[in-house]
Amino acid sequence: MNDEGGTSLYAGRVWAALPGVLAPVLACALALCGLSAWVAVGAAGGPSRIAVGDGRVFLAYGGKVETAAFFRITNSGESGDELLSVRSPDADDVMLSRTVERPGNVESMRMVDSAAVPARSVVRMTPEGLDVMLRPRKPLRLGDEVRFVLRFRHAGEVVVRAEVVRPGS
Repeated sequence: MNDEGGTSLYAGRVWAALPGVLAPVLACALALCGLSAWVAVGAAGGPSRIAVGDGRVFLAYGGKVETAAFFRITNSGESGDELLSVRSPDADDVMLSRTVERPGNVESMRMVDSAAVPARSVVRMTPEGLDVMLRPRKPLRLGDEVRFVLRFRHAGEVVVRAEVVRPGS
């Protein structure tokens, strides 16, 4: 075999193998470009950004001690988060609850372990949905403030105050 024949045989093998090598290299290059663009526009898994506001605690009535608190939770971040717990130095038995409808058009409260706070969303606690049940340590009056600490999976703890208001206000 001469040099010319060996070279052409080698070149033939290289050209034959080239598509099998180029496909994965091209796929990796395209994926890298796509991920770089995703990061550049800020959509690459930015953290959750939690803000809690509009805190309200209903004034207990009818001889009851237990009441409910409500908040507006805003997540302006790129990633979802989860409300894991709520506590208050001003109350006992603080827990997340949700109103659920049962057969026969009957509503009841159910304790929940956590609540999802999706990315770029607002979760509004209401008497008909998610709320915080609590038993204040002292009787509450209109205008009082109750301190709360809401603990999120990613955002950590958020300290907030809720004003005591009349139910329905």
